[in-house]
Amino acid sequence: MGCHVTVVADSGERYEFELHDADLAGLDARQAQDWLGREFEAAGCVPTNPVGKLLLADKILCLAKTQTEAAYANPTPWVGQFVRHAAAAIGRAVLTIDLGAHSLGY
Repeated sequence: MGCHVTVVADSGERYEFELHDADLAGLDARQAQDWLGREFEAAGCVPTNPVGKLLLADKILCLAKTQTEAAYANPTPWVGQFVRHAAAAIGRAVLTIDLGAHSLGY
């Protein structure tokens, strides 16, 4: 199953990514979550939950915020990998990453 991913920047600008089955082939949710975890640590992100529990949504949102709006407007290779792994980790047909509202929708 493919996935339509939208990243909504703090400015309200929307960046759309259409992933097809072939884009997600060979990538399961566990692999995607592992990649997100490694990138979260490498970026020096910190959990937003005060008790330290790190949720998948927190990883995705914090990682998304490490990129500039320009990186979504003209997708960098990292943004392409991020969108692919976020979609595979969530496993839904639609994913909205809203940076201004700090929320995920699917």
